[in-house]
Amino acid sequence: MPMGRIFFGLLLLLSFLIFPGNVSAEDFVIQSFHSDIRIQKSGEVRVTERIIVDFAQNEKHGIYRDLPIVYENSGEKTYTEINLASVTRNNNPDKFKSDRNESNLRVRIGDPNITVTGEQTYIITYSIKGILRDFEEYDELYWNVTGNEWLTGITKASAVVRLPVEGIIKAACYTGYSGSKDECSSSVGDAKNANFLVSRSLSPNEGMSIVVGYKKGIVPILTVLAPEKYPFLKLQYLYTFLGTLAAGVVLVMIYWHLDGRDVWSAVPLSLTSNGKVGKKPLFRKDLITVEFEPPERLRPAEIGVLIDEKADTLDITASIIDLASRGYLKIEEIEKSWIFGKQDYILHRSQKESKELMQYEKILLSSLFSGGGTSVALSDLKDTFYDDLKRVKDALYEEVFSKGFFPEHPEEKRGKYLLISIIIGAVSFVLTMNLMSHFYIMSILLGVVASSIVLLFFSRSMARRSIIGSDLYRRALGYRLFISGAEKYRQQFFEKKNMFNDILPYTIVFGLTEKYAKAMKEMGIVSSNPTWYTGLHAFSYATFASDMSSFSSSLSSSISSTPSSSGFSGGSSGGGFGGGGGGSW
Repeated sequence: MPMGRIFFGLLLLLSFLIFPGNVSAEDFVIQSFHSDIRIQKSGEVRVTERIIVDFAQNEKHGIYRDLPIVYENSGEKTYTEINLASVTRNNNPDKFKSDRNESNLRVRIGDPNITVTGEQTYIITYSIKGILRDFEEYDELYWNVTGNEWLTGITKASAVVRLPVEGIIKAACYTGYSGSKDECSSSVGDAKNANFLVSRSLSPNEGMSIVVGYKKGIVPILTVLAPEKYPFLKLQYLYTFLGTLAAGVVLVMIYWHLDGRDVWSAVPLSLTSNGKVGKKPLFRKDLITVEFEPPERLRPAEIGVLIDEKADTLDITASIIDLASRGYLKIEEIEKSWIFGKQDYILHRSQKESKELMQYEKILLSSLFSGGGTSVALSDLKDTFYDDLKRVKDALYEEVFSKGFFPEHPEEKRGKYLLISIIIGAVSFVLTMNLMSHFYIMSILLGVVASSIVLLFFSRSMARRSIIGSDLYRRALGYRLFISGAEKYRQQFFEKKNMFNDILPYTIVFGLTEKYAKAMKEMGIVSSNPTWYTGLHAFSYATFASDMSSFSSSLSSSISSTPSSSGFSGGSSGGGFGGGGGGSW
């Protein structure tokens, strides 16, 4: 199965794990949601929620209620403290379990061994600190009564706010989806009580928020300090995290040593070797010696893949210059349309047969002139050649793999470890988010997440060369040594007239073009403008090196560019303290 489909399927699975509540609406209805909110003299607020639900014939254990304990507005966090007082079902105490994470309290009501049906009345009583706010002219309670995260409808919603003494100045009520400014009914009685009512049924994810402004100083404004930040950073949790991370790093290094490190031989090999030597593999950098020709007559792109284990755009650029130097095409530099315009070039295909070319070279040559003509401007390849570029790179990978330079396809090998790191990291992260109150387990999972990130970076290094590939890599470095120190080996250059053109494509993958041209000039080797390149200026090594750099840059940019795209993003926000939501289980 293609890697892309596997990855998409895993992402889809993870989306269900992360957002299970969005899969379907609840199969019960809230007939009535009434909240009695009493502001205490101490500054605490006591909330009693009376929730009447109808499960109909559906067998349920009960409901759960989510209550936020941390609120964020414009990047600033406000902390609250909730203490549960009692939970009843049909006026009798009922079993419940409360779980907290960094920002939320979930109260799950019901017995896992008992199911109920039909109409049930739940009463949840709790006190909360830190939700009153002071303004210049009044103090305020801003409270999301029902929350906007219920996945079921609410037939009737109401609330009452009570002060210990008279002092209510004004009141307001809002209803609808998060961010809605639709008003609902509000009334102030004897300045100690304010009543609120929604006159219609609420759909899933609709809620009710209320605001009460009252005289300043009636009750103290309590603030709640931020809880101990990152409690898992206590020494025992920190040591657990670091221990897990260390073990993960060691495991990654072991995998790299066994499956990602190049296999070297104690003796030089050739392409005719089957790789089954009787000697113990040994890393031997000291075997690098000067090579006066490309090892086994490898083409520049093949050497480029051997050097960095990647088929990249630079390798394809070097191939085009290599094809030109071998007579398969010509490169013509053309005048800029205006002084600040970008330099452009035209590629002309020759009549030379391509039978002797390797598959990736044939694909490259035919793709460049896929329009049917014998000439193409680099500017015409922009935003159109990227698909062809991928096909050429894939064919180049197949070429080096089929020749035994790599025991496994390099890109597939990297993709395998990249996918493993993503799966491990994503699953561990999802589990971490669901176990944030279990700091010991969370510290282990965070260590696994961090280890997966280490593996993510190491995945780019997991492709490895075979014994043959390692030997050719060593010899390629020897050839690079020859080019970079050309002045030392001037005799070889004087003996072979066309060496400048033969070597030029290899300087592209080695990044030695300008240094090589400078060496040719200093050695006094006479050359003329290559027949495959038509420039705008008289030939000189410095000018030609500059032209080649400019051409390589323009070519790389043109063949790898993709059409631009745009996108939009947005969001929504709710108002007030309180909120949350709930569901059944």
